[in-house]
Amino acid sequence: MTLHFFTYSDVTAGTSRQRAFRVADALNVHGLNAVVHHPPILLISGTPWPKKFSLIVAIIRALSTVKKGDIVYLQRTISNKYFFIIIVVYLFFFRRKMIFDFDDPVYVHTYFKTMVLTKMADAVVVCSHGQKDWALHYNTNVHIFHISVDFPAYKKCTKDYNDEQSPLVIGWIGNGPEHIDHFKILIPVFKKLLTETTVPFTFRLIGALKHKSVYELFGSVQGLSVDYVDSLDWADSESVPREIQKFDIGIMPHLSDGEWNQNKTAFKNLEYMACGVATIVSAFGEMSYIYQEGVNGFTASTTDEWVLKLQNLLSDKELRERIGTAGQKTIEEEYCYGVLIPRVVELINSLTEGTIR
Repeated sequence: MTLHFFTYSDVTAGTSRQRAFRVADALNVHGLNAVVHHPPILLISGTPWPKKFSLIVAIIRALSTVKKGDIVYLQRTISNKYFFIIIVVYLFFFRRKMIFDFDDPVYVHTYFKTMVLTKMADAVVVCSHGQKDWALHYNTNVHIFHISVDFPAYKKCTKDYNDEQSPLVIGWIGNGPEHIDHFKILIPVFKKLLTETTVPFTFRLIGALKHKSVYELFGSVQGLSVDYVDSLDWADSESVPREIQKFDIGIMPHLSDGEWNQNKTAFKNLEYMACGVATIVSAFGEMSYIYQEGVNGFTASTTDEWVLKLQNLLSDKELRERIGTAGQKTIEEEYCYGVLIPRVVELINSLTEGTIR
């Protein structure tokens, strides 16, 4: 039996890297034959005619290799109409088993295609309780497999709380320009925090990408020390945990209004936690399921809550260490590949009556 992955993007995009490529690699180690097919859906959408034709042919050829007893695994494949038509027709006539995986509430923007594939799936894999609630309207076999962390890689960069630094570092990592609207949450927070704390701190923003809007936004906060890191070697799997290890507090501001935000989850907060860094996140989406307030992290809904919790962490090293250690334990026990892969194997066995171990 072979598991055939068809993906949203290539390995450079986090969603496909985390949900398909790394899962396929791990499944192969478990003795299951898993293959990730080319081209990804985004490449088809971004390629003009007539070159698009050759990519469509490649998809048809890939589907022709799926044998009876194999499973088709669709990772967020809802953004190209040609692929959608091909896969629906293929599944209707050839009756292959299919798992449909989406890690964002994509039905908000692409309702029809998401609904059709959810209905056709033998199993649906989602990333949050909100997404599961939606999918259950169209399929009874729905599973929450959260985005997972390569825990051993991050554990190697565990925060050393004996190595004190001044000023303390409040850190964020990601694609800065894509998060401008979320960053706006921090402006009144930093303004108020600077007037209420005596603990010196620096805000380190990794992923500013030399973007003018990012620099101007935080430059508007008088007295705020900002350390901009424009880019990293993102292809180096150790570059992100090495940088997170330098944080004293990891933050993740995020808008919480609207169906999209209410049903989302996130990954960067898990990266902070995996390194043992104390974390504060906006109270949105899946966060209430990840965090025990004040035990393995903090959530904040208002400016005052952000300021209070940042103050508490800035002024108390023991609190930072306790929260960071508990957060790291949460990742090891619930949000790493060591936990995810056995669950994926169990799901595959349930569809094939197999005995993969």
